[in-house]
Amino acid sequence: MRFALLVALSHLRARRREAGISVITGVSMVGVTVGVTALIIVLAVMQGFEITLRDKILGSNAHLVVLSNDGEFEDHQEVADKVQAVEGVVAAAPFVYYEVMIRSQWAAAGAVIKGIDVERSGGVTDVVANLERGPEGALDTLEQRQAVVRALSNPAPAIAQDVGDTEELPGIIIGRELSQQLAVTVGDKVHLINPIGGGAGPMGMPVPHVRPFRVAGVFYSGMFEYDTKWTYLAIGDAQEFLKMGNTATGIEARVADLDAVEDISDRVGLQLEWPFYTRHWKNLNSNLFSALKLEKVVMGLILSLIVAVASLNIVGTLILIVVTRAREISILRAMGASKNTVRMIFVFQGLIIGLVGTTLGTILGLLGCELLKVIEFPLDTDVYYLDKLPVVVEADNVVIVAIAAVLICFLATLYPATVAANIDPVEGLRYE
Repeated sequence: MRFALLVALSHLRARRREAGISVITGVSMVGVTVGVTALIIVLAVMQGFEITLRDKILGSNAHLVVLSNDGEFEDHQEVADKVQAVEGVVAAAPFVYYEVMIRSQWAAAGAVIKGIDVERSGGVTDVVANLERGPEGALDTLEQRQAVVRALSNPAPAIAQDVGDTEELPGIIIGRELSQQLAVTVGDKVHLINPIGGGAGPMGMPVPHVRPFRVAGVFYSGMFEYDTKWTYLAIGDAQEFLKMGNTATGIEARVADLDAVEDISDRVGLQLEWPFYTRHWKNLNSNLFSALKLEKVVMGLILSLIVAVASLNIVGTLILIVVTRAREISILRAMGASKNTVRMIFVFQGLIIGLVGTTLGTILGLLGCELLKVIEFPLDTDVYYLDKLPVVVEADNVVIVAIAAVLICFLATLYPATVAANIDPVEGLRYE
């Protein structure tokens, strides 16, 4: 084994008259390096997209939702307590969900209002953690954010509020992008419009229901779709505006283990009786995450072709060495070297090329990922829903890429090594 390794290393150190072989060997190494580098970076970006999207979606939405076949339901606090008592559920809270229009003095937009339990919802979603501005300006601590949410029904006067505007209004929390669209800030007045909430008019046409609210806070989730559409009210104010009485749309819950959400969902379903049913984040977003996983697999296969092309260069390099070193191979065979020894010489040559290329590619790939993290490459939020390129390096992906690259290089050595092992020493030395 050691003899085969030493001969393989001597073959890779090309003589001056065999400089062409050295160039081809270098090209093969560069090909493997480029392929591994590209694979690691692309898979890290794809993994970053999947994890970042999942975290942002689950930050604004619950891991588990309980709904009723009858629509809105009463006794929502009791139902929330039953859900929270299920093993694996960390927190649960009732919510109200509806689509309306929101208008300021300067602009109008479509919006989603979500009525939240100001005491319980902070443990279910990131509504508290995402708050960045309140009546007194920037929010730096968790306690400040919690205070803004708890006072949502009657927010404190804001430092930017007009001195003459002393009307007491229920509060509303809006996203950063929506606040820019409406040209409003904390303390300003906005109007929510329910197009059919005012009943029927004299001609039988629906009459809109309009009610003023005061911006009590601005949140930033980093998800453009949420920052432009979602708004939060105290659940009592949402029920009053929508004329729902004391009913809720559903119960949202956070679970301890995201991967075990299906089992927890089943347990919640068994705990509650009909007409309640459960939905969890995996089936609510199944198409999105399936598409992301498929895209990651396809991109990995496509970029693996770079390594495959490099392996063809390895095949060409080894065949060229076999042709130019046929006399030496014949001498080794005549001196007693077995076919297996000759075969191992060329296998080692290919593996050395693959290992060097894979090592360099892994190092460059990890450095490239760190560089992307540092520069925070910006993205168009209208297209990608994210404001910067996410990069998440997982050790499993790096190990799989490295093993796959070395395995491809190993497979590329089998044919040239077999050709070299089958050289007849008599034929190789006949004309010497």
